[in-house]
Amino acid sequence: MSASEDGPQQGSAPVPNGLAEPDESARLLAEAEAVRAAIRGKRSDKLSRLFDFLLERTIAGRPPSEQEIAREAFSNGRDSENGQDATVRVYVHRLRKALETVYADRPGARISIPKGEYRLVLGQDVPPGEVAEPAAGGAVAPPGSKLPWKGLLLALAVLLVANLVAWAVLVRPSPPRSGLAGTRLWQAIAQDHRPITVVLGDYYLFAEPPAAAGGATASPPRLVRNPAINAREDLDIYLMAHPDKIGRAVDMDLRYVPAGAVAALDDLFRALTTLRPNPPPSLIAASQLTPDILKTSDVVYVGQLSGLGTLLRNPLFQASRFKIGGTYDELIDTLSGRLYRSDGGIVQSDEHIPRRDFGYLASLPGPSGNHLVVIAGMRDPALLQMTELAVSPDRLKALGQQAPREPGGFEALYQVRTMGTLNLNGALLLQRPLRAGGIWDQPNASQRFPDDAYEGAGHARR
Repeated sequence: MSASEDGPQQGSAPVPNGLAEPDESARLLAEAEAVRAAIRGKRSDKLSRLFDFLLERTIAGRPPSEQEIAREAFSNGRDSENGQDATVRVYVHRLRKALETVYADRPGARISIPKGEYRLVLGQDVPPGEVAEPAAGGAVAPPGSKLPWKGLLLALAVLLVANLVAWAVLVRPSPPRSGLAGTRLWQAIAQDHRPITVVLGDYYLFAEPPAAAGGATASPPRLVRNPAINAREDLDIYLMAHPDKIGRAVDMDLRYVPAGAVAALDDLFRALTTLRPNPPPSLIAASQLTPDILKTSDVVYVGQLSGLGTLLRNPLFQASRFKIGGTYDELIDTLSGRLYRSDGGIVQSDEHIPRRDFGYLASLPGPSGNHLVVIAGMRDPALLQMTELAVSPDRLKALGQQAPREPGGFEALYQVRTMGTLNLNGALLLQRPLRAGGIWDQPNASQRFPDDAYEGAGHARR
């Protein structure tokens, strides 16, 4: 994408496009508040920061330059070569796409970003027939790139997960469980009145259509999981950087859940129903978690560490004394410098069988007096082990006796002995208080994560 398409020409001063009337400013602020939650629900913090920064400067009548956005909104502390920063252009394009998605089914006034400018404008619906902005280099996906298998595969995925959940939660009998309410992990949720939302770690898939063969019957597309592409917007950015992939990498609005997370729902739902039977817990995927749900319910995450999603991952690791290593199979203790690495990433063979995994439990306060519990593993064996532990009052008793009772919550790390994909037992390695103060008011995005490859120029992991 050229600077003329998506930003002011280099060296030009920003035109003072302030709002003409105070009433228009008020209307823009009101509409921004209505769409802000949807923008913040995306997996990127930078998207939210860009929206708020453009709103602030638009209201002030001082649209920023590209350099100001890079320096102030993204806090990279530098001016890029020749005054241009690919991060800014990519994220302005991404914000435009996000706003189009927000207003897809909403008639009436809408916020948009005019081409060639860095400001927000409150206008009406896009006139029928107006062409959307093309990808980098003017290339667009062909009209037939939306594959006919989309609806079928999506329906099959939904039915599969629904059947697995129904089997796990409804079919098997529910033996009585007692004592969870008195454990350190569950005490805060047991005493609260908010609904419980179970959040299941999930992952984005895109499709690669089969190569055309003369006269041959079309085969189904190949589904691809790229750890750096976690949403439709990430795929858009990927295609901007790789225009040769346009038409060969197709969004089908599909996500998948690891088998271990679904299997863990069995005991977890029965335990939560016993802990607080009314209202019964609800279930959503991590990609469906919104700021409103995070604020109004008690949240229980179950899944691999890599599936947490931005809304949970960033505040958790701001409070934690761990940081993610080069992959989500690694945790680094920032106090001791010790590295904990799972064997789950090795290819299993007769000579190499995964024998060690690591599990993680945490309890921390939410953004509005609610509570969060995290039940996670680097891989499925540790996740299953952590779930078994989390619903056992007897096994939680020792943790509850040791864990400090600070209001900021606590975290615990376990080493899990495995045999391939089986979990055998787990041993507590350490537990300690979290530093939860200010994580919801003053987010710190300084830590880089393995799937931040398209968060900005210069940060891609190859």
